[in-house]
Amino acid sequence: MRAVVHDRYGPPDVLRVDDVERPVPGEDEVLVRVHASTVTRGEAMGVRSVDYRFTRVFTGIRRPRKTFFGSEFAGRVEEVGAGVTEFHIGQDVFGAKGGADAEYVAVPQSGVIERIPHGLTYEEAAGIPDGSLLALSCLRPAYPLQGKSVLVYGAAGSVGTAAVQLLANHFAASEVTAVCDTKDVELVRSLGARDVVDRLREDFTTNGESYDVIFDAVGKHSFRRCRRSLKPGGIYVSMDLGFMYHLPLLAVVTRFAGSRRATVGFGRYRKEDLVLVKELVEAGKYRPVIDRTYGLDEIVEATSYVESGRKTGNVVIRIAATERGAQESAR
Repeated sequence: MRAVVHDRYGPPDVLRVDDVERPVPGEDEVLVRVHASTVTRGEAMGVRSVDYRFTRVFTGIRRPRKTFFGSEFAGRVEEVGAGVTEFHIGQDVFGAKGGADAEYVAVPQSGVIERIPHGLTYEEAAGIPDGSLLALSCLRPAYPLQGKSVLVYGAAGSVGTAAVQLLANHFAASEVTAVCDTKDVELVRSLGARDVVDRLREDFTTNGESYDVIFDAVGKHSFRRCRRSLKPGGIYVSMDLGFMYHLPLLAVVTRFAGSRRATVGFGRYRKEDLVLVKELVEAGKYRPVIDRTYGLDEIVEATSYVESGRKTGNVVIRIAATERGAQESAR
């Protein structure tokens, strides 16, 4: 089968499409014929780990331990293991699994996999798991969120667009304020943000407003800069470890000193969260935001675009050209 691989760190052009062995599903696994995947910001950072050296502790010091690429998928079940009871051949599914930028991926039935929500294309379904699941897990340190005022910094990215919708339509936050670039203001407002701050025209830390929670969905702000924009008892949650990886230590310090806290939001992919998001999609309370779609052979261009920081929502990789339609009856 064809799959995206990389055996060294560097710019996006270290990625290539190669012929690799097709996975064989185990007893408790399903084999998915992938129709669409994505390129996420985290994956782009992982390829260029020469610029993110701390991540090498996990990905490999000199060379990547895992040479596959991609994490989100949407496709159709083609084979099932003998012990699989939850899925059957012909069902349309989506989820998260390493190595998803490939023609096939084997996924445990207990893993992060679920039937595609009714009415979505493969491309739309592929753009759901990463942003929504990371937003759900990273916001947990700020629970409960009901009735709270929350600001989302970087609200137009994959995680940001997910966070705005989840806060407005699931967590019932009293006020959702989004910070994004000029070009994304109306989109983010349509996702449920009550107030939108154009970061190119206004600095939210100097406008006199304060919030119960500030969620840095891109990890590009800091507790020091936005501390005065937090209400007493408020919390700053970032998806990045901060300059010189200081935020974990700061999380410990602010837990016992001061009236405002800082912490790192650790992202996890969980099956129960995927089930929740599927239900929100089908209830009309969540929708994936797709910026661009590339072919598998355009993986370098797609990753370069993600690296540029200009993307809105998700960048999708089309693995196969088959459209969903008749397959709906198989679900």
